[in-house]
Amino acid sequence: MEHIWYVLPVVIFAGIVRGYSGFGFTVIAVVGLNFFFEPQQSVVIVLSLDVICSLNLMKQAFEQAHYPTLKTLIIGSVLGIPVGYCFLLLIPPSILKLLICIAILILAGLLFSKSRPFNADKTQTKLGFGVASGAGTVSASIGGPMIVYYMSSSNLSTVNQRATMILFFVASEALAVATLIGSGLVDSTLSNALLILTLPTLIAVQYGQYLFNRKPPQSLKSFALPVMVTVALLGIGNSAMSVVA
Repeated sequence: MEHIWYVLPVVIFAGIVRGYSGFGFTVIAVVGLNFFFEPQQSVVIVLSLDVICSLNLMKQAFEQAHYPTLKTLIIGSVLGIPVGYCFLLLIPPSILKLLICIAILILAGLLFSKSRPFNADKTQTKLGFGVASGAGTVSASIGGPMIVYYMSSSNLSTVNQRATMILFFVASEALAVATLIGSGLVDSTLSNALLILTLPTLIAVQYGQYLFNRKPPQSLKSFALPVMVTVALLGIGNSAMSVVA
């Protein structure tokens, strides 16, 4: 468990990004934890932290979220969680770590692009992105960028986008954690990690929200995406060496 102390700076930084942009915590934190833990442990720790540390963002989010979009995304997430759970069980840990980082890099590239080959207002589109996010969340803790990609194509304001994402992530990640705990994949590592990491992450998220309220960004992507790319590249390098070894 001494490895938990090594990832403390990572989760603090990820918490600030989460509080400011409304997303990014799981993507950044899971890569950091994957340096020291197997993906099954990393995913449940990161998702549990994100749920806990998002609770203090919910009051403001409840007032600003777009509920028709939120409802459809959550339904899709429920459908996608069993698919992601199968991926987590069937893919070897070393390969899964590498695939996580590659997926983050691809999703970040999509978010950087201006290509929007779908109608964001259609129910089928919302449902499809919800399914993809649910599968990505429970298997690799990478469901967030898929929702950000969808949100960036919607006509919602930045404030509405952020609030809807916050509530969606709380709901979908809580379901994912419940699935992993119920499956028996979780051991004492989770409780020990939460004991050490929860308070620092809560403070970091609160500070990120303070920065957002003080000066909201014109685009959520401009802040979080460069961080995601850097983290993914570092993770790919580390995971590739592990696979080769």
